Amino acid sequence: MKKKIAIIGSAAIVLAICALTVLLTGALGNENAAAPEVRVLRLERQSLEQSVSLTGTVYSAQFTEVHSTLSFPVQAINVRVGDRVNEGDLLAVLDMSSLEGDLRQLQASLGAAQDRSYQNLIAARNALEVAQRNVETGNDPALMGARFAVSNAQLAVEAASTQVISAGAALGNARQDLRDYRSEVRRQGYDRYEDFDPVLSQLRGAVVAAESAHRSAQSNLEIAAESLRSAEEGYRAAQVLSADLLAAHQDVVSGAQAATNFGDQQVAIQRLRDELERAEILSPVSGTVTAVPAEEGALGAGLLFVIADTENLIVKTYINEFDLAQVNLDDTVAIMADATGNTVFAGTLTRIAPTSTPGGSYAAFESEVAVSGAAGLRIGMSARLSIVTQRRGDVLALPAQAVTTSDSGERVIFIATPAEDGGYLVEAVPVTTGMEIDRLVEVAALSLAEGALVIANAEGVQAGMLITPQVQTS
Repeated sequence: MKKKIAIIGSAAIVLAICALTVLLTGALGNENAAAPEVRVLRLERQSLEQSVSLTGTVYSAQFTEVHSTLSFPVQAINVRVGDRVNEGDLLAVLDMSSLEGDLRQLQASLGAAQDRSYQNLIAARNALEVAQRNVETGNDPALMGARFAVSNAQLAVEAASTQVISAGAALGNARQDLRDYRSEVRRQGYDRYEDFDPVLSQLRGAVVAAESAHRSAQSNLEIAAESLRSAEEGYRAAQVLSADLLAAHQDVVSGAQAATNFGDQQVAIQRLRDELERAEILSPVSGTVTAVPAEEGALGAGLLFVIADTENLIVKTYINEFDLAQVNLDDTVAIMADATGNTVFAGTLTRIAPTSTPGGSYAAFESEVAVSGAAGLRIGMSARLSIVTQRRGDVLALPAQAVTTSDSGERVIFIATPAEDGGYLVEAVPVTTGMEIDRLVEVAALSLAEGALVIANAEGVQAGMLITPQVQTS
């Protein structure tokens, strides 16, 4: 790959300028000798262009590989290399008849399992409804027994409470009778004989008996109250047990419901259906068939077809490290191929790899050029590329030999201007230089006009010389 300089203009200047030729018609030092002949160029506007030359190979900008993961024989192939296909066109058919029997067997097995699971679900739901109804109506056997025990305990507490009240009243009456009798005895002055009074002894005995009956009634009440508490705890336990049984019925229903989910089997069936649908290999894109690795009778697993977009092409090339600094993405590229003669295709540099390709004596970076209007180019062709790295249009340019540096450090050129007494005088014109490519230099000056006669080689020329110009033609 090498850098190439292109010169474009209505009158291209010949790059190889001969050394200044001064033709003297008389002997040197003869004051009357004729003015020497000097080669001059007529200054004209032109376009300057610098480029990098590369070689590459034509590829499709977009290609699609059609693969299959199904290990079934290829039954038929419907396309050949070069055929144009549209998205959805049939490319090939795989022989997948063995899958049809597997699908029927799996569907039958799924149907039987679904019937059994639905029957179990119905039975579980019926049992749950009965349990819920018993709880709502109070007919749950465990709850009914617990409620009966609580009712009996409540009745026993009420009876014991009545006994305590009665015993308390009897005790109060006995104590009052004893107090009344003592008061009467003391009033009559017989209190010193109360230890021997049979009536007093009888009243005292009645009080002791009433106290005992009252304590017994209180004890019976405590026992009845404890029995009530036990009955209430039993009722609460029966409620918990009833709720647990109801939850257990709900769990059974949930399990039966889950058993009706045959997702794995349905996924397997759908997978078989999908595979059967893939028996027909369809084109995923529109384009041209560029490769057919598939073979009839062989297993259809792996790469079967390659479909490329033959109207959208790129040229892959490599830019070496020395030219890399001169090129940029979106640079204009001229493309030619041996197979297409002198036809020049337009392109654009669209990609430069961030890292170099291993191997080689110098670093090279894989790059891509998008082709505009690729009619005539074919995939696989070798191509010659010219990447335009710099261009200036409608400028004044001269060979490098025509530009020199004055003693004051200015860049100057020499032009031939008509003298008053005939002939031409050499005049130094300071210039500003611009783009320089190979042996051409862009020049500009306020006093410089198109068509001026410029000395082709400034070496040895001085301002004020009288010359005879020889105009160099292209």
